Amino acid sequence: MNLVLQIFLTFSILIASFTSAELGSKNTISEDFVYICNKPGQKCYYLLPCNDLRVECNKVQGKLFKVPLSRAIQMKRSKCDCKESN
Repeated sequence: MNLVLQIFLTFSILIASFTSAELGSKNTISEDFVYICNKPGQKCYYLLPCNDLRVECNKVQGKLFKVPLSRAIQMKRSKCDCKESN
């Protein structure tokens, strides 16, 4: 009986250590998303998809995309604000 208890405790400790290590490694990273036009000549990103972005993107026959902020910065885009009042 003592041997069975020792084996059970050993397995319980192993399972508990793997479970706590797995839970501790799952850090959720929340990233902000921004809106860009896919044409390379467009150097702005917007926090909200406003009319200014739509008009400028339509002029160059581009498409709007929602991308992570880190990707927009990597693409050398800078933050632009909408001129319209909502």
